[in-house]
Amino acid sequence: MDKRIVMLLASEKFRDCEFIVPKAFFEQSGIKVRVASTKLTATGRFGFSVSSDVLIEYLNPADYDGIFFVGGAGSIEYIDNIKAKAVFEKFLELKKPIAAICAAPRNFLKWGLLKGKKCTGFNKDGVFSSMAKEYGAIGLPEEEVVEDGLILTANGPEASEACAIAFIHLLNK
Repeated sequence: MDKRIVMLLASEKFRDCEFIVPKAFFEQSGIKVRVASTKLTATGRFGFSVSSDVLIEYLNPADYDGIFFVGGAGSIEYIDNIKAKAVFEKFLELKKPIAAICAAPRNFLKWGLLKGKKCTGFNKDGVFSSMAKEYGAIGLPEEEVVEDGLILTANGPEASEACAIAFIHLLNK
């Protein structure tokens, strides 16, 4: 059976390589990739432009096997987005894996998805560690990739390849 995933992008300032590299790994593995955002076109930090296949408010988790949240400074646009939070909660409710890389795990922390769970994320500014403590997560910012149940987190652009490979394995469990 073919796997289908959706990659969630910030409408602006997503981390280009955290989209391009994992997407290439996913497609090379035969996974069909769709793109979601809050706008029809998303633009990365370094100018990479991506057309969205679906707006986040119309995303149906039942149509996909997992969701991969691309990081970068723009990913915080979702931190108070209740529709985005509901999408990730629905994936978990359906027992489907979710992933977030770089700054994107901060959304998972704020949404309460990582309470009592091991996780990692971008921490050069110390924000991830303080948020992990505040929201009751087991923050491991020195780790490249952390898997806890159906949730995968990664700590930055350098983890793009490792995160993609780990998510492929998680999808195939």
